Amino acid sequence: MRIGLHPLWLDSDPHGGIATYWSALIENLGMIDTSNNYVVYYTNAVAAQLGETYRPTRFAARVLKPSSLWLEIPFSLPLDLLRSPVDLLHVQLLAPPICPVPFVQIINDIAWETNPEVFPRSVLLRLKLLVPGSARRARRIITVSEYSKALICERYQIAPEMVVVTPHGVTDGYRPVTDSETLAAVRRRYGLERPFLLHVGKLQARKNLVRLIQAFRRGVVAAGLPHVLALVGPRTWTSEDIFRTIENEQVQDRVMVVGEVPIEDLPALYSAADLFVFPSLAEGFGLPPLEAMSCGTAVISSSSSSLPEVVGGAGIQIDPYDVSAWAEAMVEVLRDESLRASLVQRGRERATLFSNERMTRLTIEGYAAVLAELG
Repeated sequence: MRIGLHPLWLDSDPHGGIATYWSALIENLGMIDTSNNYVVYYTNAVAAQLGETYRPTRFAARVLKPSSLWLEIPFSLPLDLLRSPVDLLHVQLLAPPICPVPFVQIINDIAWETNPEVFPRSVLLRLKLLVPGSARRARRIITVSEYSKALICERYQIAPEMVVVTPHGVTDGYRPVTDSETLAAVRRRYGLERPFLLHVGKLQARKNLVRLIQAFRRGVVAAGLPHVLALVGPRTWTSEDIFRTIENEQVQDRVMVVGEVPIEDLPALYSAADLFVFPSLAEGFGLPPLEAMSCGTAVISSSSSSLPEVVGGAGIQIDPYDVSAWAEAMVEVLRDESLRASLVQRGRERATLFSNERMTRLTIEGYAAVLAELG
């Protein structure tokens, strides 16, 4: 069978969670699935070139024309599918309004329903208008957590048996970095000579960084601990509240806005941190806590949305709205070496339960179920 893959936004956000999902899936499909042939659809030649770093050589690459993010779903993709059909298409979020082939649809989360305030109005309206209809036409919905599955079924009236859960895994590169020279080099590179707490993710409202900064000041700073808080990730249109909070809390010298870093530096940053903090309000999965645990870093995470599925009993989970509880927990973990060591051990054990191989095999099973129904 011939299966098409349309990893939307892979070119515009090559280091984001969606790109991480697609690169891992495609790489593992190449290693595991010897029965089907695949074609990957890209918006432009630059995106196709980026994809060469993980795309197996036996996977065909197709550059859609016209090459436009706005035109590819309604026009470019269906035109290409008419010229060269596939047996099944796997799309990100949206299928063409008139799709000439059967499709499955990956919906990592529906944050535009649960947290609409973090989306630009034009994007919000588009998602609310188009995603539900596309989901109801899909032969299967693929998502990454039981939390997201429940929301999709409830909000979009999808039967539970039509939704396949394929939890993320971590790539092999996310392992503890113990070489002292490597750790020292990454600290120097990002100005993190002092002990530090780490957050990895976009600087956006959904990540709840305003409350994290407030808790850091009331807890870590007020307790006289030497740590700084390092925020790793790109700025977004909702970043201004974060910078305003840094000024209002007068922690300009204690909160380091590192910005986006190369993926190859992340394992060392995770490993160098004394504590990883992730107070997000809503996540379809929440990959950074899993990466941190895999790198041997103690984790405090939000108790909301899918994060309990990821962190389980391996980390401390706290109500994302409870600033005082976050302040107390950060101080407790930083002061208690035995607690931190226990969290590290439990985290590494927990991380072994998640793998990209398992994610891929579950995806292949979803494909097989649809192809069997199609005859």
